[in-house]
Amino acid sequence: MHANELELQQVNIRVGIYSALKLNDTNQTELQQTVAGLKHGLASVQGVLDKADWHEYLTAVLDEPLSKYGHVQASSDAFAEVPTMGLPDRLVRQGERSLSRGKGAQDQLLNGLNICLSSLLTKCCWPPALASDPHAKRKPHKRSRADADVDGPEGQSEAPLEDLQSPGSASVGQGTWDGFDAAGPVVLEQLQKCIYALLECQQGVLASANFPLDLLPMLEVVQTITEPLLAKLRFHFASGRPTDRIDQPDWLFDTAAKATQENLEAFKVLQPAVEQHRLERVFYLPFEFARAMHSAVQTVLKEHVLPRLAQQGKQDLWTYYADCVVAFEKKMSILRGIYIDDSQMDHDGPFAWSRGSCLELVFARDPWRDAWLTAEEEDAQEQLGDILDRLNAWDASPSVRGSAAHPQPFQKGTTSGKLAWKEEFWPTTAAEYVLHLLWTLSKRALWLSDPELRQGYVSAVPKSMMKTFRNKLARLAKTAEDLHNLASPDWIPKISAYINTSHYLEYHLRQSHLPLLLLYDSSSQAPSPQVSRGTTPVPPSPDPRTSAMTPNNLHLASPDTLGLSTYSTPEGSLIMPSAEHRGATGLVGAYEAEAGALGSFWKKWALKLARAIAIHFHMDSRSYKYKSHLAEFSNTSYSQQEGDEVVSPQLLRALVGLDDSVKLLANSMDAVVFRETWKAIAVAINRQMYNEVATETRFSYQGGRQLACDAETLFTVFQPYTFKPAAHFKELRDASLLLSLEPDAMRDLMTTLRSASPNIGKERLKQNGILRLAPDQALSILEQRM
Repeated sequence: MHANELELQQVNIRVGIYSALKLNDTNQTELQQTVAGLKHGLASVQGVLDKADWHEYLTAVLDEPLSKYGHVQASSDAFAEVPTMGLPDRLVRQGERSLSRGKGAQDQLLNGLNICLSSLLTKCCWPPALASDPHAKRKPHKRSRADADVDGPEGQSEAPLEDLQSPGSASVGQGTWDGFDAAGPVVLEQLQKCIYALLECQQGVLASANFPLDLLPMLEVVQTITEPLLAKLRFHFASGRPTDRIDQPDWLFDTAAKATQENLEAFKVLQPAVEQHRLERVFYLPFEFARAMHSAVQTVLKEHVLPRLAQQGKQDLWTYYADCVVAFEKKMSILRGIYIDDSQMDHDGPFAWSRGSCLELVFARDPWRDAWLTAEEEDAQEQLGDILDRLNAWDASPSVRGSAAHPQPFQKGTTSGKLAWKEEFWPTTAAEYVLHLLWTLSKRALWLSDPELRQGYVSAVPKSMMKTFRNKLARLAKTAEDLHNLASPDWIPKISAYINTSHYLEYHLRQSHLPLLLLYDSSSQAPSPQVSRGTTPVPPSPDPRTSAMTPNNLHLASPDTLGLSTYSTPEGSLIMPSAEHRGATGLVGAYEAEAGALGSFWKKWALKLARAIAIHFHMDSRSYKYKSHLAEFSNTSYSQQEGDEVVSPQLLRALVGLDDSVKLLANSMDAVVFRETWKAIAVAINRQMYNEVATETRFSYQGGRQLACDAETLFTVFQPYTFKPAAHFKELRDASLLLSLEPDAMRDLMTTLRSASPNIGKERLKQNGILRLAPDQALSILEQRM
């Protein structure tokens, strides 16, 4: 036979190679005997195949050629590794022909097994009919991700599916599919043996224990079983039928997910074929079927859906497709034994559940990638525009005001009893919507497991959107600055709103509230879990395993979510690594720059606002600082009784304006921003009063007391916000204390400062409550006393 000639030629070339390598005659004899056994086995197999006697084929004649199949593969692998340098060209060409014929002989055996498998599946009425999901009655519409959950698109409509005698419909005219065991125990046993034989032929499977769980090779036999369903999916969704709608990709996804869920449990009865190979801790056939269906959907997408999307070039089609993909991936992750929820997406890295997702397919072709990223960016920009164009975009968010009823733009007070300056954050409506939009876009990136793909998406979409947002904030704030009206009562709440928004977003960009820390790159320290015996979940046996045997680094799927009703205590399904295996590095840097820019924005404009208010105070207090008024501080006509002083009328207007501005800030800014702003105001006014008043004129004892009264009144403006407001006016406070000393105490202190060492002078100043000024500065102030 052909196979015999093939093997004899293969042995001949081996003899030449082995001779060159000085192998002994015993090895040559053993190889010749193996070839003879294979010849006999192939002849027997062919005869039984012609009769279609599957019982005899699987039980009587298949064992010998099946065992020789492995020997042929081993010989082929060994020959492929032998160096050809130094061997005659004739021997090399003969060897290459032998390898080709050996592959043909292997294919002959596989073809026979596949014929057997197909026949047995037909007896089981496989494949089942496809049907649409009766719960998916939705229509497509353009929606905002800021208003909708990322779990899946809303508004889909039901696919008008019927089993239209599509290719591979074994159920037509042959009964109804009701499981692999519906055809009886004999057919089921034969089916298990056939699957066992096909697994035996898939070389490398037995070594799969060293693969990471999310990179296990697909079982070829399961892919073969799934091929009729792939043909049905092509028939309904890639052949121009009414169900082939480019604007309804969810029909394909829902149908595939429903077919997977309905037939998942049927594969449990085939699991013994895997257990015979001792691979039950690596492969579980229901999950393998789900993986194969996921692969089938990807095939339809690559062949038909994505090319059509690229041809249409419509933004809304691409974004809706991505929404549907994410919803499908979440469904299929559960069916594949990879259960995830939002909390895990927020805190775990992109391991098994995102590897090879349908969303990554758009990067297979540059036109697909460019079209999708452009659509995503345009959609994000449109949503951002809608957010910022809302009438209440810059109002305090209802979540902090405590009520969504009757919002008032830039309100100066609060309606819920909350005080802005006492709250950690006082976000605007725009801030919360932008954060949600950014969170949604970031979740989108989690379905791209490749670090370069994630980086490309993050740069093209979320970062681009945030750059536009920052530019918008800067333009809004600059408008008030250009009008020289930054510190006006109308503009303070607006600028405060912009500042609060930036602070709120900066904080959340630096924290794990967004799924940003899980955008790990290849340098992540989070390893993919390794499959090894005793570590991979398996279905329960008659002697159920306890949870103590479950690896500590795995989360387990709920049996209810897997749809496996008899899976009572599944140690079962791989999820993702727990916290101790999460990496600390990743694409956080992609957002760190955005967080830094937002932080710089709010700090810059908080300081600008503080400076504007300080300038406003300076302008209102000009009459107080005129030389004509400063000269009055040397006048002894001020009240002679200590405690009878009242604030200078020339300063009163400035103090009232300052008090109004600070209160307006307190009602408009969160705690962190307000603290930074009022401190900056205090520093600026302290510098003004010290440099322009306390050190600019002569003071009588009465004038010093008047300055102290004015300073104390100034301090009270900040009294509600700090226990020691004077501590933020150190120079002014010290100067007012020195200038208001009793004459005798003043002279005594001056004598000490003039004659004593600096250390003694500091100690004496400290005894008088002077904490900021150095001895020479204090002496200079005292010398202004008359």
